[in-house]
Amino acid sequence: MSSGHLGGLIQPTERNFVSLVSFWASLREVKRNMLNKIKSASGGKRIAIGMVCLLFLALAFPVVGKEQLRKPANIPPVLEKITFVHYAKGENSAKPATDDSDRFKLLYGGIRWTDMMTYEVNLAGSGFSQTEKGQAMIALSASLETWDDAIAEAGTPPFELFASIGTTNKNSVKYDNVNLVMWDDLSSGIIAMNSFWFSRGTKEIVESDVVFSSNFDWSLDCGDEDCVAKMDLQNIATHEFGHNGLGDLYSPPTTALTMYGRSGFGDTEKRDLGTGDINGIQALYGP
Repeated sequence: MSSGHLGGLIQPTERNFVSLVSFWASLREVKRNMLNKIKSASGGKRIAIGMVCLLFLALAFPVVGKEQLRKPANIPPVLEKITFVHYAKGENSAKPATDDSDRFKLLYGGIRWTDMMTYEVNLAGSGFSQTEKGQAMIALSASLETWDDAIAEAGTPPFELFASIGTTNKNSVKYDNVNLVMWDDLSSGIIAMNSFWFSRGTKEIVESDVVFSSNFDWSLDCGDEDCVAKMDLQNIATHEFGHNGLGDLYSPPTTALTMYGRSGFGDTEKRDLGTGDINGIQALYGP
């Protein structure tokens, strides 16, 4: 897993900035006038004018300090970025025998979405035919519904995390208020990646971009076809969508869970959530 940070620059509001500039300009003008009066005065008058100048400056600087320390309103939260990498299993890895583990991993104490989110899908580079693209959208929707169903089982009122997916022509991972699903040329051995942006302060996820590798052949149903060298889309997608609050697991007792961080050709067990997956998502989004 690799992580990175987006620099969050907190700046004064434009109103405060303009007021400070105007204030300093006025202060320089007053100072210039006072110096001219001191130069033109003589004796006791020069001393008296000098004392008045010092008094004025002493009163002015606290005003400047207050203006500088005034906290601007509506400061956006500082956002951070984290990327989860989904690796392919080794060729001789055995399929898991059970999904009974109750383990799960929350991120940063429980960061989550606070409202329903929508993924926008770009199928370019997926290798699917025009007919298969419609089926791919169905498979992606089924992955999302798997998590929503688990949340709904926690009780009422249910929180619905995922809205119906849409389509887009966007093809780059960046913070742009679009939750993107796309295909791209990823490094060898990487099946997919999920990059998302969040605030530690508010514990809120604000964007998620999922990238599937175009270097793998993808199947829409490894349960009904030979998938010796194909990745099952619904299987991998269900794992990636689980990162909307849940982290990867790698220890042996969790190898059959959806959030286990590795997958192999023809695997389909991640389509169905295990005990730990259900416990984790309900801990985040249950009532």
